Order: sequence, then C-alpha cells, then structure tokens
Amino acid sequence: MSTDEPIPPASAPAPESAIDPRAARWVGLFMIVLVAGGFAAFRMFGRSVPPAPAEVAGDPILSRGRDVFLGRCAVCHGNEGRGDGPLAPTIANPPVGNLTDDEWKHGDRPDQVAAVIAKGVAGTRMEGWGRTLDPDDLRAVTAYVDHLAGRTAPAELRKSGR
Repeated sequence: MSTDEPIPPASAPAPESAIDPRAARWVGLFMIVLVAGGFAAFRMFGRSVPPAPAEVAGDPILSRGRDVFLGRCAVCHGNEGRGDGPLAPTIANPPVGNLTDDEWKHGDRPDQVAAVIAKGVAGTRMEGWGRTLDPDDLRAVTAYVDHLAGRTAPAELRKSGR
C-alpha cells in the first residue's frame, strides 16, 4: 500500500447494500403468492381418486378404460364423467360434456363414441386422442365411457386388435 492513499478511518460507515429494501419486499411477497398458488393448484388438481368399483375392477377392459380415462379425460370430464373436472370451469361454448347423460349429442353407438374420442369434435376443446392411444386403449376407454353412462360395453369393444 502506498503512502499517498488515504487510510479510511475505523469508524467509517458500512457501504450501502446493493439491494433496494422495497424491491426485496416485493420479491418476498411474490414468492409467498407463488407458493400459495402452487399449494392451491396442488389441492385443486391433486384430488385423490377413489378405488374402482367392483364391476370395473373385475373387468379387464373396463379397468384399462378407467386407467386411460383418469389419465387423459378426467381433467375435463371429471373422475365420474359428469363434466366437472378441474379444467371444466375454464371451458365454455360449448361446455364440457356430461358423459353420464342418457343422450349424447355426437351419438352413443360404440363407433360414434370411438370416433369422438379418436378424432375429437370440431369447434370444441375436445381434441382427438387417435394418434396417442393405441387401438386397444381406444376400445377400452370407449367401453368405460359406455359404463359411465350406465350402458353395458358391447362385445365388439371386447375384441382385441392385436
């Protein structure tokens, strides 16, 4: 150290913090809101699924169809197919279909139901799953949707494509 440089006194004030206290408060508040929002989303989307009823658990095609339905469809249609899934309130014009209704707008024959599941419905948020689901999963979820409506899965849906 050269003798030309002044030596700061021992009682010199500490340098100012580079963080603005107001900004730190806003960041802290944002973090609290973010955590609270994550908790709320977890509570809303993290609903537990009850075990399958005996008639579904004991039927391989319905059991498989239920697994597909809960993984792909329940977020909009709800666990029981009533159109009350967690995303349903965000979908309007037309609203999410209630699969437990006696009459379906797009038909209730197995080929019509499978076509809606595979191709979707134009002008709605119902996307087609035909490129994602294999033929056996498509038949299984079609059978399960029939079950949700109180119908018996037709024999043609019980035939494996493999």
